[in-house]
Amino acid sequence: MFYCAKFLSRPFYYFLLLIVIVLSLSSGVQAEPDKFSDSSNGTGNQPVQNNHSPFSLLPKGKYYKKKPAQAAIYQYDDSLLANRAPLLIVHGLRAEYYPCFRWEKLIKRLNANKDFASKFKIYLARYDSTALLDKTVPEMQQRIAELYQSVGRKPIIALALSMGGNVLYESMLSPQTDQQVKLLMAMGTPFHGSPLFSADWLKYGIYKNISFPWTRIDHSIAYKLYFARNPNLLADLRWDNCDGAIPDIGHFASRLPFGPKGNLTPERSVNPRMVAINKKNFDKSKLITYSGYLLNPYQLPETARIIENTFLGPYTMFTIALPAYLAREHPVLKMLNRVISTVPPTEIASKRAKTNFVYVLNDGITPVLSSLFLPDAHCATYGLSREADLIKIKPFVDVRTARIFRNIDHLTYIDGTRPSVVIPNTMRDELNPEAGNRNIFNWILFDLDCAVKDDESMQSRDT
Repeated sequence: MFYCAKFLSRPFYYFLLLIVIVLSLSSGVQAEPDKFSDSSNGTGNQPVQNNHSPFSLLPKGKYYKKKPAQAAIYQYDDSLLANRAPLLIVHGLRAEYYPCFRWEKLIKRLNANKDFASKFKIYLARYDSTALLDKTVPEMQQRIAELYQSVGRKPIIALALSMGGNVLYESMLSPQTDQQVKLLMAMGTPFHGSPLFSADWLKYGIYKNISFPWTRIDHSIAYKLYFARNPNLLADLRWDNCDGAIPDIGHFASRLPFGPKGNLTPERSVNPRMVAINKKNFDKSKLITYSGYLLNPYQLPETARIIENTFLGPYTMFTIALPAYLAREHPVLKMLNRVISTVPPTEIASKRAKTNFVYVLNDGITPVLSSLFLPDAHCATYGLSREADLIKIKPFVDVRTARIFRNIDHLTYIDGTRPSVVIPNTMRDELNPEAGNRNIFNWILFDLDCAVKDDESMQSRDT
């Protein structure tokens, strides 16, 4: 515990950074009527509609600073759909404020592949990622229905990052939308939620793991501000306790002013909405799930962990702490990866996992067992906390295709970058190592191509 506290009590700029990010993203963003809806025509900063599609081209300029009042779909270019399949790409948290919703690198790589360009036309969704899913999902269902009609009722293939996968998955729980979307590739999606968005659990981790008074206070304030500005994460994406790891602690409170305090019980902390959602009937063979995890000291045996934390402290300071203070996203995710790893679990969960760090396999936002969408029964019986456990879960996977990538973070899916300059960007799927090595964009291309070929084979057999 001392060494856990030693790491977490380093200078407070880790969590101060969360405040900076939230304040910068939230400032100046105001909801207003969607002046640039799919039916609008115009020039300049407005989306431009063309003669081939009812959907506008992507907007430019100041449009991205405006908070979307409702979900919308855009076409990436004005080429004809012809005999291609519609590919709908859906962003994650706060990407609606970025050009191309942060998909530029991936789309450039996809369209550079002639085979892909001959099979798919890209559409992109934009929605308010700070709104509750109860608002967003019906809007997305309506937009998907409009897209489905506009492409001549061709089934839609969807690709989503993080909470974008939750939006699409919940939309597909409607029989109508499920019939319109034939495949969802979800990358880093918290299907079981994330401990990161379980406020009392995180605050109890601060209370339990951190001994330095000032560090306790700054961590507590940062989390309080973060959750106050992102209440939808607490409501929609906190942990569903599929593994029974939320401890029954009750009331806890630091004696420090502004220190961590809360009331941690499974009943209060579990996500009842997500529990109910995941009990609904759904054909999971329509899902391709991508998952990843970062390497960190908590995956090591205790002696090796002590040595690494002690002797590599200066290296960690310059590779994680300082870059995180400078708002570098990958170092921030490395920091959050370690925070999630050290969330205190129940004794039963620790014994089952044979470690106190039951969520050590995570990408900085989502634990592997959540982004894989493993069945509740497996989560409660086995868990997933060690690299040695990865290959053992293959018989329990119930989605169409599941992939696990080693030493990637939550943003690798969209920027193609692994969080180290000394490792190649090619990687293998830890569940299917025989499938070879590819970079993340080529894995996406590979699975999209396989999906199309599988459908063509099925159609050939039917005829």
